[in-house]
Amino acid sequence: MRAEERKQVNVGDWVKLQSNKGERIHGFVEKQLEEENRVQIRVIASDNHLLTNHSIQVHVVKLQVEPDSKYYTLGELEQLIDLALQTNDKAWFDALSDQYNYLKKETEAKRHIDYTQVN
Repeated sequence: MRAEERKQVNVGDWVKLQSNKGERIHGFVEKQLEEENRVQIRVIASDNHLLTNHSIQVHVVKLQVEPDSKYYTLGELEQLIDLALQTNDKAWFDALSDQYNYLKKETEAKRHIDYTQVN
C-alpha cells in the first residue's frame, strides 16, 4: 500500500480537494465510511454551487487536510453559525455567536481612532 493511500483523515478535519472536473471543494469530514480509504464530507464552499451544504463521498487520497487553526475570521464564524443553525446545534450556535460578537466588537474598536491623543 502506498503512503498516500494510508493518509490519516479524522472526523471533524477541514479538508479541500479538486474534483475530476477541476472544481474546488472545501468542507469537513462528517464520517469514515466502511469502504476502505473513503470518507463523507460536508461541502461548505465549492466552485459547483450545487454541492454547497450537501454531503459527498470521496477517496482520502484526493483530500488535502487543512492545518488546525485556533482562530476564525468573522466570515468563517458567519459560515459556522449558519452550519450550526442548519444542524440545530444550539450549544455550538451559542458558542460561535459569543465568539463572533466578541471578535466584531474587538475589530470595530481597533478601527476607531482617538484623534485627541495624537500630537
